[in-house]
Amino acid sequence: MKKKLYTSIATLGMGMILTASAWAAPTSLTVRVRAHDAKFVGTGVGEVQVTVRDFTSHAILASGFITGGTGNTKILMKKAKGRNTVLSDAKSAKFTAKLDITTPRKLLVEVDGPLSAGINAHHDSKTTWLIPGQDIKGDGLLFEEYGLIVRNYHPVQHEIVKIGDTITIGAHVTPMCGCPVSPKFLWDANKYSIKALITHNGQQIAEVPMQYAGTISNFEAKYKFTGGGTYKVTTIASDGKNNQGIDVSSFVVVPEKKYNVMSGIK
Repeated sequence: MKKKLYTSIATLGMGMILTASAWAAPTSLTVRVRAHDAKFVGTGVGEVQVTVRDFTSHAILASGFITGGTGNTKILMKKAKGRNTVLSDAKSAKFTAKLDITTPRKLLVEVDGPLSAGINAHHDSKTTWLIPGQDIKGDGLLFEEYGLIVRNYHPVQHEIVKIGDTITIGAHVTPMCGCPVSPKFLWDANKYSIKALITHNGQQIAEVPMQYAGTISNFEAKYKFTGGGTYKVTTIASDGKNNQGIDVSSFVVVPEKKYNVMSGIK
C-alpha cells in the first residue's frame, strides 16, 4: 500500500515538473531608446546601459548595453508615421534579453545613458509584463529621451589663460543620438539657441550668445577676459523642440608674467 502511495506521489510530482517545463519558455525582451525629435541612441554616443529587474523584488534578471546605429533617417524623420509603422530596422540600436520564465513576470526596466553624455545622461525606467512565449520585439519597449548632449571644448577644464586675452568659447551640441546639427539640415543650427553664462569668482558677469561655428554641431563666441581669477562657463542649449542641455567648465585667468612662468617661457 505504501509502495503504491509513494509511486503515486512520485508520478504526480513528475507530472507537475513536466507541466511546469512545458509552460516555461525563453522569452525575448527588446529595449530601444529614441532621442526626442531625432533617432535611436546607441553606439555612436557611448551606448546605453540597460538593467532588467523583477518589479517586486528588484532582483536583476538581465543587464547589458544598447548597441547599434541610429536607424533609418527616412523612416524616422521624413515619412508620415501611422499607428502600425515600424520605426526600427535590422541595424537600429537595441538591447535584447532572453528570460526563461514559467509565469507572467512584471518587470522594471531601467536605462542609463548615453554613457558619453556626461551630465546630460539620463536615468529612465518603465514597467511591463512579460508573458512566457510572447516576445516583446520589433521596436520593443521604446523609451523616448529628451535633452541635448552639450560638450564644452574650449576653454578646456583647468586651462590657464592670460589676462587681456580674447578667447573662443566653444561647445559641441547634438541631440541625444549624436545626430549632426548644421544650418538648414534636419537638426537646423539656425533654430538652436546656445548661450554661455560666464561667472567670475562666484558672480555672473556676462551672458554671451553663441553662433554656429561653421563646423558640424559646433557653436562659438568670443570673450575678452580682463581680470584674473577663476572663471566658470556654463553653456546652455535648447532646440525649440523641448530639448535642453548644459555643460560646465572652469579655468583660470592669470597675469602674463605668471602665465609665462607657468608655461616655461622666459
